[in-house]
Amino acid sequence: SQHAMEYHSLPPSTTSPSFSSSKRPVLLGTILGCAVCAILVVVSGSSTLGFGVRATPMTMSHQPVLTSRAGNFKTMARVGGVDIPNRKRLEISLQSIYGIGSATAQSIIHNTQVENKRVYELEEEELTKVRAEVDKYVIEGDLRRQIRQDIARLIDIQCFRGKRHQAGLPCRGQNTKNNARTRKRNRHVKI
Repeated sequence: SQHAMEYHSLPPSTTSPSFSSSKRPVLLGTILGCAVCAILVVVSGSSTLGFGVRATPMTMSHQPVLTSRAGNFKTMARVGGVDIPNRKRLEISLQSIYGIGSATAQSIIHNTQVENKRVYELEEEELTKVRAEVDKYVIEGDLRRQIRQDIARLIDIQCFRGKRHQAGLPCRGQNTKNNARTRKRNRHVKI
């Protein structure tokens, strides 16, 4: 075959599975040189290796942050029954709660007069204010239950939107001739 011909046309040193004895010292020297270079970078703390490659020293930025609140070490703050991310700013962390978006998070921060800093930097009294404000909203399980009940009510009264939910089709007037793949997920049958 053509591939076999190309394989045999290569020089014998590259086709053999092992290196020849004359190339072993070069390979060993290259490996040792790289190891020595890496050790020098770590010991000296230099960020450049001298040939355009930057080495980043190991920092504490990748370590999990532990915050001390009332003597207990926690990795996440709990707000509204949800562990919110510790390393993000409060506005972004609040958006990890189902039912709280960008506008709601901004209004929570505005109403509580809490500075928008990283969650692990917040004091316990600031977190208490945020928890009290979040409790005023319908979030997480209660919101999911409310949405399910609303859809069940539409289906019970057999209105247009209820029938579309029942049939698993779009409710808001979208065309279904070509698209609507999300709602018509398992309809096509392979023959």
